Amino acid sequence: MKHLTKKILLPLSILFLMLPESASAIPSFTRQTGENCMVCHVQNTPKLNSHGRDFALSGFTKYNSKSETQALIEGSDIALGLPSVMNVSAIIKARYVKTSDDLDTNSSADIVGKERGELQVLESSGLYFAGRIADNVGGVVSITGDPSATNDVVFGGKAILSYKALNGFAGASLYSTQINGTFYGMENFNTGLNTPLRQFENAYVTNAAQATGIANGPATGFQLYYGDNNFFVTVGLTIPSQNNEGLDAGGSLIPFGRLAYNRTVDKWNFMIGTYGLSGELKATDESLNGGIITTQGKLVNIKKEGYGFDFEMTGFIRNMMTMTTANIVMKNIIETTPNNLLISPNLQKTDNSAASIEFQINPIEKLGVKVAYLNYDNKDATAVSREFVKAYDFEAYSFGLNYLIRQNITLDAEYSYNDPAESTRDNYHDIYIVASLAF
Repeated sequence: MKHLTKKILLPLSILFLMLPESASAIPSFTRQTGENCMVCHVQNTPKLNSHGRDFALSGFTKYNSKSETQALIEGSDIALGLPSVMNVSAIIKARYVKTSDDLDTNSSADIVGKERGELQVLESSGLYFAGRIADNVGGVVSITGDPSATNDVVFGGKAILSYKALNGFAGASLYSTQINGTFYGMENFNTGLNTPLRQFENAYVTNAAQATGIANGPATGFQLYYGDNNFFVTVGLTIPSQNNEGLDAGGSLIPFGRLAYNRTVDKWNFMIGTYGLSGELKATDESLNGGIITTQGKLVNIKKEGYGFDFEMTGFIRNMMTMTTANIVMKNIIETTPNNLLISPNLQKTDNSAASIEFQINPIEKLGVKVAYLNYDNKDATAVSREFVKAYDFEAYSFGLNYLIRQNITLDAEYSYNDPAESTRDNYHDIYIVASLAF
């Protein structure tokens, strides 16, 4: 059934040119604001600059004042400021992925794409509705292919209520995602804490927050936030699932928080931040895997705890734009009781930490050259390997090129050399070649 569905959805994704949830540069925003994509993005999409962060903090509600707006309901006397432009965006992202890794992270079977490579289209394509909904209200709704291959398609979205406050914006975000993790509701910096805002496509071997799993996977949550030119703070409650049937909601809300300080000095911008989450939940194992609850479902207790620090620096070296990001996950633990029942590939026993640094420089405006280093530490030999999270220690060295053909067409090429600490595992490499078209 899954293969049949993919055969049907693949041509549909090409025909309708769906936009992936993992993308952040949404062309509908340019139609709403009347501005070029690169007004909000630095170097190359999807990374945000200060203007892009401000637009996100506004809940995507800013628009071209010359554009026509209309009431939410035709004929209504209450004009809610709904733009007359239909905020629909589309992209097709084709990825060629090749690895020399002997074993998949979740089984002893050969990896699909090992040595010969694999062309991925459906997994990176989707449909995106995004932007202003009404005065002080904006949001995103997406229908996407699932890069984890657990599902054919996944749904995601967030609704943001935002008001001007002091020198910035204060508001609330209600969100649900299958792939973008706890901090998806509102996160403005490019350190990988929100899955779309990362420097490499192959983030699972270049970014500590993604490699440990603390910043990806399913999440449903609510958060309050405040942000301006210098400070960003948010607190919220999250459930690590989209299918919330079988969850004890009263005992399953995990608190999380984020604090960042941002400052511009001459032509350089610096950000340093910290983040964390800690809590316990009760859930049916099947609900965490996104499946329908059956009589075979088992109730499990799950403890999640993690925290870390991140850093971002942008500026110019000899008139060449640069971006440096660093992420240190000091602790990331998932404990289950009983530990033999949990079947979700997105949430299994884990005890890991990691540190990463990524750097990009643009010798010319449209060409980015990037490098990354990641050190990943698995602290529990009995931890179950899960989606995108390695069950062994390793170091990874990565190199990449990004070329912006025009604001809605990009090409990426990335190479990663992975060095497992275990003597029984051979060194291996990953190759990613990505072409993206958005409109």
